[in-house]
Amino acid sequence: MKTVYIIVHGQRDLFDRVQEKLTSKGFERSRMQKASLDKAGNEGEYVAMVWPPMDPKEIVVSRIIGTATNANLNTPLGAWASIEQKELYKIPLK
Repeated sequence: MKTVYIIVHGQRDLFDRVQEKLTSKGFERSRMQKASLDKAGNEGEYVAMVWPPMDPKEIVVSRIIGTATNANLNTPLGAWASIEQKELYKIPLK
């Protein structure tokens, strides 16, 4: 199982709930970690992001499929601005 990076847009209280939802979908809790703006994941790994950021209703699960070489890293997305993702599915947060 590959690493799953969890993005909760600063709403740390949602991290445990996201972990529970991902575990119910077969992801290993030991392979989950909080995403960092300084370092993005690698091709083949996963991203689970609550959406929308201000009033999350769901978790969007995506696979990292590559990196963009000309990405602007000076955005609020940080290192994640360079990542190309393919959405796999959505999980209701409630």
